[in-house]
Amino acid sequence: MKRNLIVAAALCAMAFTACNKPQKGLQEALNSEWNITEADGNAIKTTTGQAPYIGFDLKEGRIYGYSGCNRIMGSIDPKTQKPDFQRMGSTMMACPDMETESKVLAALNKAKDFKQEKDGSLALLDEKGNKVARLEKRFEDMAYAEMEGEWTIAKVFGQSLKTTKDREAPALSFDTKANKLSGTTGCNRIMGGIEQGKDGPRSISFGQAATTRMACPDMENENNIMTALAQVKSFGKLKNGHLAFFNNSGMLILELAR
Repeated sequence: MKRNLIVAAALCAMAFTACNKPQKGLQEALNSEWNITEADGNAIKTTTGQAPYIGFDLKEGRIYGYSGCNRIMGSIDPKTQKPDFQRMGSTMMACPDMETESKVLAALNKAKDFKQEKDGSLALLDEKGNKVARLEKRFEDMAYAEMEGEWTIAKVFGQSLKTTKDREAPALSFDTKANKLSGTTGCNRIMGGIEQGKDGPRSISFGQAATTRMACPDMENENNIMTALAQVKSFGKLKNGHLAFFNNSGMLILELAR
């Protein structure tokens, strides 16, 4: 009788653990970066060009991201493999518009669980199972070879570039076989090397990028492009098919279109 009780207790414990631990497929889906597109049923809009996002690293057991102004960080419970949103911290920078961040943090603070929707998005749920936030995949992995060829520079640091009819559109061209970068800022030619794969398949840098030295009436685009290129650390493909480059903090700093 005693042995039966022990076995029953063990089975109950196993069932409890299984119910509280996400399925393997869901765990693998979670292990990525996600844009926070809705909070408490309201669409998230940004004025900075940087969408709030959250990333989950199951291997290191950490949560990280950007809430609209500040960096956010947290942990994943090693037993349940579920994010612990209630113990998340953030940096303390003040921004002109804190409304977006307030909505994002309030929604995350309510989140107790998550589920994957049919369209591939993630829903964060409160303790009653109500959806408090919607997450969309931030980017898809892409092979380095897919970068081959010329791309128009669509955005730098989240902002569209100012262009004029009498200037060549800013663009970058990648030779993935020779690991060479070329292009134009709209004023000067760009040239340099590419270092890819040093810190994983998504890592990339253009540390040696340089330009010709012609002076133009407006150098803002060029200054922003070269500053961004010097900060690039990783890449991926956005939902709209654009090529995205991120800095070492995970912020989107360059967006290129075919």
